[in-house]
Amino acid sequence: MKRLHILYLYIGKVESIVLQVLSTRCSVQLCRAGEENGLQKDGWDLVVLQDAVYCLLQANFCHKLKKYPWLFVSTRPDIRGYMAPTADLFGVANFSGINLSLWGIPEELQLRLDYPVERAADWYFYEQQPEVCRIAYCPTGNSVQENDFKLISFVQKTNAEVTIVSDRYRGMADAFPPFVRVVPEKDRLAVFKKSHLVVASGRDTVRALAVCKPCVVLGDCGLGGWVTPANYEQLRSVSFSGRKGGCSGEFVPMDLLETEIRNVFSSDCKDAMLALRKKVLAVYGMDRFSAGLTGEVERIIALSARLKSRKGRFELKPFQSSVFHVEELDGKMYIMRGMQCLGEIEEEMAGLLKQCDGTVTVSDLIVRNGYEPEDAVILWENLHALWKEKLILFAL
Repeated sequence: MKRLHILYLYIGKVESIVLQVLSTRCSVQLCRAGEENGLQKDGWDLVVLQDAVYCLLQANFCHKLKKYPWLFVSTRPDIRGYMAPTADLFGVANFSGINLSLWGIPEELQLRLDYPVERAADWYFYEQQPEVCRIAYCPTGNSVQENDFKLISFVQKTNAEVTIVSDRYRGMADAFPPFVRVVPEKDRLAVFKKSHLVVASGRDTVRALAVCKPCVVLGDCGLGGWVTPANYEQLRSVSFSGRKGGCSGEFVPMDLLETEIRNVFSSDCKDAMLALRKKVLAVYGMDRFSAGLTGEVERIIALSARLKSRKGRFELKPFQSSVFHVEELDGKMYIMRGMQCLGEIEEEMAGLLKQCDGTVTVSDLIVRNGYEPEDAVILWENLHALWKEKLILFAL
C-alpha cells in the first residue's frame, strides 16, 4: 500500500489501536472536535471518522470533506455512535458490538473488528494446594456491587486473596478487607500473570486467556462460568459479557459462583488453556486485526479511484446489499430499505438488479442486456444512485 494521507476526526479520546495500525503505513493527521482551524483542507486519500457525534458538533466542517471517501469507526454501544448511510460512506469498522444494520448500514459494509491482543507467553501454572490462591477480579462498573460482595464473601472463607483491577475503585481501597487490594488498570497484565484465576468479562477475558489464565466470566449479563474449549464459542458469541441469553444486571447465585471457582482450583487444565490461547490468538491476534483494517483501507481507496474513473466504474461488480429488497403491491414494485419505502422501481430495472450478484461487471450487464451507449450511461447513473443509498454495493 502506498503512503496514504489520512485525516482522523474524533471527539473525546482517539481509538489508539486504530491509530497505531494506520500510522505504520499511512500519514495520519489527528483532528479533535473544535480544533479544525488551520487544518489542511485538501489532499486526503481517506477521512476516518470515529463516532458520529463528531458530525453533529462539526456539521459544516464535515460537509467540506464530502469529496473524500470516509471510513466510519464505530466504538460507542449506543445511538451516539450511529452514522446513517451517506454517499461518502465507504466502510464501517464496527467495534461497538451493536447491530448497525438496524440503522440502515448493510452487514456487507461493516468490518467487525475485535480489540486485539499481543502474542503472549505461557503464564499458566498449577498448584494442587497453593499456600495462597491468587484471584484477579475485573469489575464491570455496572452491576458490580452485588457481584463484588458475593466474590469477596466467598474469598473470605478460603485461603485466597483478591486483586481488583480498576481505576474507579482506587479511592475505595482502604474500605476493603486486608485480603483485597486494588491496582490501576494499566497493571492488569502483570496481575494476570501472577494469578491462578481471573474473574472478568469482555476484553479482560480475552486478555486473560491470551496469557493462559483460567477465567470465570462474571459480567453485566450474569455468570458465564469457567471458560473451557467446550463453551468458548458460546461465550464469545455474547462477547464474554456473561451468560448466553442473560440479561443486564442478572442475579448470580452464590453457590454457582463458588462452584465455578472451586472447579478451577481443583483442576490442572493446562492443555485446555493452551488450546484456548490458540483460539484467542486466531480471532483476536494483532496480525489478524492489522490485516483486516489495512485491507479495508486498501479496498476503500481502490473503490474510490474506480468510481472516479469513467472506464474503471464499468469494471465494478454490483450486488444487492442485505438492507435492500423489492416489494410488490397492487401490480407495482417498490424499493425498500428495511421497512422504509424509497420509491417505485420499473420492472426492467428490478429484473436487472436480480442479475447483480457480485460476479458480473457493469460492462457485462450492458452487453448481456443489449444496451446502447446512451442506455449504458443511464444504467450507471441508476446503479450509482442506489449505491449512494447503500442499497447496492460494489465489489472490485
